[in-house]
Amino acid sequence: MRKHIDPVCGKRINRNKAHIVVTYGRQEYYLCCPVCQREFEKDPRKYVKNVKR
Repeated sequence: MRKHIDPVCGKRINRNKAHIVVTYGRQEYYLCCPVCQREFEKDPRKYVKNVKR
């Protein structure tokens, strides 16, 4: 199973165990907790640049 990276904290996340999946710019981002969700939603552009695909 493929792991995803939380763009805020960098934690590896199993897709089935993510706190939430947020779609931004036609891309899905897997977030591990409410804190990372709030940070991502405040300024998603700050975090999407940090994600390696």
